[in-house]
Amino acid sequence: MVLAAVHVAATPVFYPESVRSILDARVLGAVDSDPAQATLRGVAFWYVTVGLVLGLVGSSVMAAERRGDGAPRGFATLMAATGLWGVVLSAVSGFWFSFPIAWLARRSSRRR
Repeated sequence: MVLAAVHVAATPVFYPESVRSILDARVLGAVDSDPAQATLRGVAFWYVTVGLVLGLVGSSVMAAERRGDGAPRGFATLMAATGLWGVVLSAVSGFWFSFPIAWLARRSSRRR
């Protein structure tokens, strides 16, 4: 959940021009409304979207753990694979954070 919150909150810090361009285009349909700006606007869009998805997945996993079910089967593998994919394509990135999350999920699933 922390990673998700940081991901969303950091978007205007890491990609201020992208966020500004989306706001200047009045948000709705901003990414695709101007093909010349699509790449610039898409960066912030995807960064926020990934943060929101991480938050949803994180809250689902936390709910399962609170019920005593542990992390869902395959979640640790999925996080590790996502981290590996991201690190291979972008070594200087936050994808490295996927590995400790995968380790914690694996540990959580073993407690069942």
